[in-house]
Amino acid sequence: MNLQDAIMIIILGLLAFYFIWWRDLDREEKLRTLANDLKIPFYPKGDKSLLNKLKYFSLFSISDRHKIKNMLHQGNEELDIAIFDYSFVTGGGFNDGKPGTGATYATSAVYFCSTKLDLPQFVIQPEKKFHQFDKFQDFDFIDYPKFSEKYLLQGSPEESIRKLFNKELIEFFESISELELSVEGGGDQMIIYNQKRIDPKELNKFMDCGIQVLANFTTLNSNCSIMSLREKNKTWDKEAKN
Repeated sequence: MNLQDAIMIIILGLLAFYFIWWRDLDREEKLRTLANDLKIPFYPKGDKSLLNKLKYFSLFSISDRHKIKNMLHQGNEELDIAIFDYSFVTGGGFNDGKPGTGATYATSAVYFCSTKLDLPQFVIQPEKKFHQFDKFQDFDFIDYPKFSEKYLLQGSPEESIRKLFNKELIEFFESISELELSVEGGGDQMIIYNQKRIDPKELNKFMDCGIQVLANFTTLNSNCSIMSLREKNKTWDKEAKN
């Protein structure tokens, strides 16, 4: 190996460290500091007590090459809440006997488990062009063409899902369609995720959106946990900006 090759390897190594490891380490440290300031438990590799519950969501069945990290998790008997980073790899396989790299996707997610939730199994996500060409299950609503055009709604049983998505809920989703949110629910659990990882400074906005989604699916009222969540979120906002 000549000097030029050695220098090139060093440069590539430094670039890889910056774009892959250093930015991840910096993100972890910022979220850890935020969690410590808020006195919320922080789990760099995810809270194991929650991982078994998450595996029932379709998001976590897309690929067996996935990773949960940077989790803030706290709860009580009435409401369990977590915010975390999630990444997974699709494709790859083998080319000429060598493993492929595949495509990596990263997102941020808010998880709720509430005694106020009683949901059929469903997934709602922004509808993409490729959904229209493939035979995806999709529950459309004749009276709400805007909603049906914007979202792909799937799940079982269909009758329960159509009953759940009443006029108020459909109009709520129409109002947030530009945010590219996906929501999954089933039983007493719900998960809300975006199409990208959220900047720690934007954590409160993402959390507030999650709270809005939760409020529209539950029987929580102004005297219950939803208000305490909103008050806590104001504190998260102040801490994130500091």
